Order: sequence, then structure tokens, then C-alpha cells
Amino acid sequence: FDADLYRWELEHFVEWGLEAWKGRTLSPGERALADRAFDRIARALDAEPKGFTHRDYQSRNLMVLPSGEQAVIDFQDALLGPRQYDLVALLRDSYVELDAPFVEAMLRRYLSRLEAEGGPRLAYAPFRETFDLLTVQRKLKDAGRFVFIDRVKRNPGFLVSIPASLRYVREAFARRPDLAELHTMLAGHVPELAA
Repeated sequence: FDADLYRWELEHFVEWGLEAWKGRTLSPGERALADRAFDRIARALDAEPKGFTHRDYQSRNLMVLPSGEQAVIDFQDALLGPRQYDLVALLRDSYVELDAPFVEAMLRRYLSRLEAEGGPRLAYAPFRETFDLLTVQRKLKDAGRFVFIDRVKRNPGFLVSIPASLRYVREAFARRPDLAELHTMLAGHVPELAA
């Protein structure tokens, strides 16, 4: 996962979430604001330490076999990316919404287990900041992707998951005041993002 891919996915939201779904076009000033913010988000995420990421590590891809064994499917898009990426996919699953205290507990559990298994000791606050930044990036992309799948692939089945994706983005924006200007601008076009 590099800055170019993060950036492309954010543009995917503009093309499909704003333009195709909402019928909105960014003004030149809004476009400049989005470009600056998207570049900053993409660079920040690209700078994170990278490891294996499944990319779609979510409820629909986690199976319990008749033997009781667990299986993970749909891993053909795996890339090297930040360790929080799969946590965003799982804990911010567009198909199964989890409550905030549970998400908080699971993030803390992850950090505890990571250290117990010989991984680095990571501070919660910066780890959570990256989790929230990835939530903004990933869930904006998801919302746009769901519209793309409807309009281009003629499969409307994912449209019902847009509200959850945008709720996650709105919540993450609330935890990232450094993105307030982007949040306000996008919420002007996508009311579901309004506080």
C-alpha cells in the first residue's frame, strides 16, 4: 500500500460517492482543499510501518468450518500496509456494526497481545490516531466503491452498507480535529457525514 493507492482510493470516493451518488461537483476551492487533505492523508499512511494486510479482513471473509477450524477467504488483494489496516476492516466492518466500547477494548487487546507475542510495545494514542485516519480513508473508499459496484457492475446489494461506512467516517472525523476542514467540506455535499 503506497501513497498513490491511498490517493486513488480517496479519489474513487469523489468520483463515485460525491459525483455519481450525490450528483455534486467540488468547486475549485473545495478541490484544492481536498487535494491538500488527501495528499496529507496518503503521505501519513504511507509513512506507517508496513506488514502483511489482508485488506478485506471482515465478517464475510472469516469462516468457521464444520470441523470448528477457522478459515480466511478472499485474500487475493493482500498488500503490505499498516498494522491497523486489517483492524479497520474488522472493527469498522460495513456489514456488522460494533459499538464503540467494544472497538476500544479490541484495540487495547490487540496492543496487549502484540507485545505479549514479542512484538513492539506501542502507545495507544498514536496507534488510535492512525486507526482513525485509516478509517476515514478506507470507509470513504468503501462508500464510493459500493456506488461503483451498483452503477458499473449492476449489483445494488452493497448500497445498504453505505450508511454504516459513512457513520464510521463521521466518528473518525470527530476524533481527528486536524481534519475538521475536510470534514466540513465533505459534509456539505454528503449530509450523512454531518456531525
